[in-house]
Amino acid sequence: MYAEGAMRLLLCAAAVMACLIGSDSIPKFDNFRVVTQWDGPNAPIKLAGRSERMFRTQLSRGAKERPNFAGHYHFVFWGCGSLCEAAALIDLKTGDVHPPPGPSAGTGWARWIFAGGLIDGSYMEMRLDSRLVVVRQQAKDPGSQDVSYYEWSGSTFRLLTRRVEKKSNRPASSVSK
Repeated sequence: MYAEGAMRLLLCAAAVMACLIGSDSIPKFDNFRVVTQWDGPNAPIKLAGRSERMFRTQLSRGAKERPNFAGHYHFVFWGCGSLCEAAALIDLKTGDVHPPPGPSAGTGWARWIFAGGLIDGSYMEMRLDSRLVVVRQQAKDPGSQDVSYYEWSGSTFRLLTRRVEKKSNRPASSVSK
């Protein structure tokens, strides 16, 4: 009977340890590396719909830039009011335009807004040599921020995990590369 109780206690302790170890697993840029870097000519931008044409200036400007994400993509950013950030992802090889990661849906402004509110750090972090994107936005609790980790598949963003972090009340910046 003692051995059975000790075994249960050991199994419970192992399960708790496994949960604690797994809960701190934050995606790292190096785990989503892009092997090749692209240096070709930029394709003409494809303004396929009304939502893209609404932001023709920002998208056309971004389509002329060099890659800043995942080898051959360029994120372009613009403001959408106080404490609000909008963006689009341009495939410089094809000229295709994609909405940013997050719950953006629909048309017009709603398609491009990805973050807002008072946060620590930058609204978005990305790297040229990685498919990982980190997005920060204001949480429901004013002393916290939501931090979401997305992987770019080549056509869509997939949410990997989301965390709530306490803020230190430093001012936000738009983007960190």
